[in-house]
Amino acid sequence: MGRSAQGAHVPRGTGERQERQRMLREMVEALAASTPLADERGRLQWARELADEFPDLDLEGFRTARQAFAEAIRHCSRVAEDGLERLVEATEFVAPGVATKLRPMLDEWHALDLYRGRDWTPLREGLGLALPELPALVAAATQDRVRLPRHCRTAWHAFTHLACHNAPVGGLEPSMVLLEHLMLRSEAAHVIGEIRAWNDHFAGEWGASEGAQGLRALRARLTGRPDPAAQTPTEHTTAAGADGLGEPRVPVIRLFIKVAPDLRPSDAQAARQGRHEAHYRISSRVRYAESVRLHREDCDPVDPVPRGRLPYAVADLLSATAELWQSRDENVVLEFFLPAELLTEPVEWWDRNPRLGHSNPLLSKYPWVYVHSLERMQRRDLHHAWRRRWTRFRSDPGRGRAHWCDPEGRPDPEHLALLDARIGKEEGVVCMVLSDTPRAGDGTGARELRLGLDLGVPVVIFHRAPEPSGASEASVAFRGLVKELLAGEGLANLPAAARQWRSDAAAGTADVRDKALIQQLGVVWDDPQQLLDGDACAPAAFVGGTE
Repeated sequence: MGRSAQGAHVPRGTGERQERQRMLREMVEALAASTPLADERGRLQWARELADEFPDLDLEGFRTARQAFAEAIRHCSRVAEDGLERLVEATEFVAPGVATKLRPMLDEWHALDLYRGRDWTPLREGLGLALPELPALVAAATQDRVRLPRHCRTAWHAFTHLACHNAPVGGLEPSMVLLEHLMLRSEAAHVIGEIRAWNDHFAGEWGASEGAQGLRALRARLTGRPDPAAQTPTEHTTAAGADGLGEPRVPVIRLFIKVAPDLRPSDAQAARQGRHEAHYRISSRVRYAESVRLHREDCDPVDPVPRGRLPYAVADLLSATAELWQSRDENVVLEFFLPAELLTEPVEWWDRNPRLGHSNPLLSKYPWVYVHSLERMQRRDLHHAWRRRWTRFRSDPGRGRAHWCDPEGRPDPEHLALLDARIGKEEGVVCMVLSDTPRAGDGTGARELRLGLDLGVPVVIFHRAPEPSGASEASVAFRGLVKELLAGEGLANLPAAARQWRSDAAAGTADVRDKALIQQLGVVWDDPQQLLDGDACAPAAFVGGTE
């Protein structure tokens, strides 16, 4: 740990004791939400692991599991400096999933030892950002001394994790350096004032404002050259994309891929008559960090592509664009815009090279894959309600709610009317978990999806290929999977959590029973601020969603 802030003035607001209590409560909640620990046998095994580590800890005699969890957390937080660390390590043997959720809380617990005397609630709320460039930002902030661990999924996680690392001799705390890098990000614009006030406060407390390694010198260096992981240029960055030493930036390339039905009359008529499968036209645009424009690289297929050949056509497109990027070293983010009938396609699991003869999914090379509703983008009459819900969600991410669609035996018209009324009056609903897959046609899932688009719900989760019976074992297991996915940090961290789960499944580190379900997890994540804003440079202009 770096400097101590002992003696710092504690302002009114959340004090250290209250923060510690909040963290302990969240740890108890995480244990209580764990599926393995909900089972009595799993809980007994967990208690035995803790008894071996903490002989003085007695968990017998508690009437409820929650009481036992609270006792274990409190005991371990007091018994030794590394008590909670040892509790997490013991928990990993029985419930590795919940241990992963406890790790960020543990980092936060230790970070409070460094950052004492200032209410960090506004900073914590503002840094709940899941950025694909986060590993690069951490590497830049620490000069490659620290690699971001898997449990760090938001900027807040990265900040508290770096707070547990010592500062270089004569240098700033790496967590403070990360905050300075984050101030160059457009996504963090809403929290820039809090970041600046935070760093100014602690740099003043520790005498770290002046000097070659001080805060002011760091800001001068960062604002005089582009941020190594910046996605788009800011008023302080240069179009050349290099710092004063001529070293290239390491930004993100965003590849937008539109897959639209081929609506030529002859093809449409033939498809309706069942003479051949539906065809689609694939087009793409690229956004580079040094330019806000969307670039057309002429790598798109010339002719319409049959549905069954879409994975091959996308693989060829990615291979062609990769050749154009041979001299670049940026990470690539893929963003697909799909019509309703293709939303069930497992695009992140498509092979990069289907001709290899073995599984080689896109997500292994392109970990960040987003799926968007093409219909929502193209229909401007849907944009107002969409923006309203998203703005409310971003102003208070913790209040964003998911609505579980469940007909409960009602006929579709009655179910949809009730769904319309419930979601319509609750603007805090920003996610729908569909009761059925949104197949093409007039099925329940497809009708729920259309209703969600009309009411502006920006996030949709669904089972891509459920069994015919809605009450099947697979459907029940899938709903349990989604509940666990949303139980941690909720909707704000959904893309990062889903990405991590898919990565684990591809690498074989996920539970064998869960791997198939994870592959069938469908998520539509539509952020209007990212997709609509920017006039001719916005993705919406490319897919036909703006005039």
